[in-house]
Amino acid sequence: MIGCRRGLLPMLRHEYVAYGWRQKTSLPYPRESRYVWAVRFLLLCGILLGTGCRSFVRPEIEDVVQSRQLSLSGMHAMHRGEWREAESMFTRAIETSATNQRARCCYAEALWRRGATQEAIVQMQESVRLSGGDPALRVRLGEMHLAERELDAAARQATEAIRQNPRLPSSWALRGDVLAQRNQPEAALASYHRALSYQPHFPRVQLATAEIHRQLHQPQRALVALHALEDAYRPSEVPGNVVAMRGLAYKDLGRYHDASVSLAQAVNLGVVNVDLMYQLGEAQMLAGRPHDARLTILQTLRADPEHAPSHQLLSRLDLGDVQVVAQRDQGMPQR
Repeated sequence: MIGCRRGLLPMLRHEYVAYGWRQKTSLPYPRESRYVWAVRFLLLCGILLGTGCRSFVRPEIEDVVQSRQLSLSGMHAMHRGEWREAESMFTRAIETSATNQRARCCYAEALWRRGATQEAIVQMQESVRLSGGDPALRVRLGEMHLAERELDAAARQATEAIRQNPRLPSSWALRGDVLAQRNQPEAALASYHRALSYQPHFPRVQLATAEIHRQLHQPQRALVALHALEDAYRPSEVPGNVVAMRGLAYKDLGRYHDASVSLAQAVNLGVVNVDLMYQLGEAQMLAGRPHDARLTILQTLRADPEHAPSHQLLSRLDLGDVQVVAQRDQGMPQR
């Protein structure tokens, strides 16, 4: 630093003042002299950066390094499931270096998990800005907007991500999610198929595709989508929600025995909710197994005593509804 003050800095000041004085006085400055001055000035700057004057920027570099170390500690805490500790680490990382993009992204995820959704969105927006508009981060931001029912904001992120990277599967999946929320199933289906064309094994999208086919009264196509999804798993590793959707598609087709088997399997895999239990009870009844159906519905009512569809189904079972056999023989699904 002393060398800078006594030698190089005065030299730079002299060159700058000399050039400025000539400009103000409008004295002639030969073209060659301009080039010589520029070369001398650049050489002096290079010498400055290579000497003790680099201590001018050392504190900022140290802050960046410390911020990255804090981010790494936060990510390790996330992996251990210590989310409060992780949030504290990411907060300190951002306070140390406000331009730490990864820290803001992880901090947003920690806030989101805690339920501070709007704060999380603000941090993710800043992460997107610092990244230069990374498409994958835009998709995550759009997913947050979608979860908050901010459909227009989610759609904007999906559109921008697709514009930046048209082959990014998650951006098309996000667009499909937005369209599905807007009750545009055909358009949503087209976006989902575009996502699958880039990433054939995309369980969330494949499941959403099957659900839309069911909504459009196309259970056979739903089964095709589900079978393609199941082919990627070992038979004992198929997720419970996939098995449940398969059971519902079988029920839509009037294959009540297959439906009851699949729905019971889904329940055993941990997919337990009153609506699914009701569907299982009805499938059992339509398959000609009223005793099993009664047990299932009684179990459903223990979980939710106010579940009206289950009360209605139990009444039909108590009355011994004779139309069940006729509907089963005719293949008429009952919902």
